[in-house]
Amino acid sequence: MHRSTVAVRHGTDNETIADELNLIVDLGATVLDVTVEHPLYGELTAKLQVSSRAEVAQFVHKMQELQAEPLSVLTDGYHLHTIEAPTNEVMGAVRDALRQAGYLAE
Repeated sequence: MHRSTVAVRHGTDNETIADELNLIVDLGATVLDVTVEHPLYGELTAKLQVSSRAEVAQFVHKMQELQAEPLSVLTDGYHLHTIEAPTNEVMGAVRDALRQAGYLAE
């Protein structure tokens, strides 16, 4: 397995979050976590462990049910994901898909 951290930025609405995560899992990768850099508290990381559309839907449903906001509201949409992919080719495809969608922060 190959792990990489990607920096992304997008809106904090549930539809955009689901779109970003689905782009990644549809290519066969797993989103292990999300990290933001808070000016006071430093690095804040939360485990996600999503690897399928069903898990993405469950995550988004839980956010809606709890009326919870994502960590990225603290950083104007900027955040990091640790992604695990079976090959370097899949990791490259994930980066390309995020770039094409306008999510990759470069």
